[in-house]
Amino acid sequence: MIEKRTFTQGIKSSFPIMTGYIPIAIAYGVIGIKAGLPAWVIIAMSVFIYAGASQFMAINLFTLGTAPLEMMIAVGVLNLRHVVMGMSFQNRINVSFTDRILTSLGLTDETFAFLSLDNDLNGSYAKGVMLGSYLSWVFGAAAGIVFGNILPDVISQGLEIAIYTLFITLLVSSLKVSGNMLYVPLVSMITNSIISQRLSSGLSILISILAGALAGMIFGGDEY
Repeated sequence: MIEKRTFTQGIKSSFPIMTGYIPIAIAYGVIGIKAGLPAWVIIAMSVFIYAGASQFMAINLFTLGTAPLEMMIAVGVLNLRHVVMGMSFQNRINVSFTDRILTSLGLTDETFAFLSLDNDLNGSYAKGVMLGSYLSWVFGAAAGIVFGNILPDVISQGLEIAIYTLFITLLVSSLKVSGNMLYVPLVSMITNSIISQRLSSGLSILISILAGALAGMIFGGDEY
């Protein structure tokens, strides 16, 4: 009989995810400070949103002067994939209703991928992996705030490339799975180029995201 893994073992197992989260979270904190966001807003997004790509997007939309409602909708659309991940993950784990809520809140692209490879998953272990990953993200953001206040501008500005590398990484990973995904960024870019001349930047980005998603549904076939 396989021994049930513990919450503490889950935290230890999250170390590979931590090593990836902390540098990106530090870059996020630095960029947020340089963009003029209050420190409490930067931390609050890490605590309550806990979604790297969405947080970087929120900073970018903030610097563009996007309206709060447009910003919330754009971030919400970007995070819709978590609904699908959540349903898939919850079908693989047998836990109480309270633990289902907790594990849903701790689910990210990285924790989902890591735990999906586990054939002997239990609630305590999963919560350990998620908590370790979550704390490393919040810690990294806090460290980024400190560094953002002391680093010279020439260095901190160089970290702004993190937002582009993050999205490029997500795009390349998706293209490896299916070349049809190329329609999504192409349609989004073309749409944004056309409508950004007439609409606000935030609304243009939101419509471009929806257009890209629609393109994925049309051209992706059964894969979507």
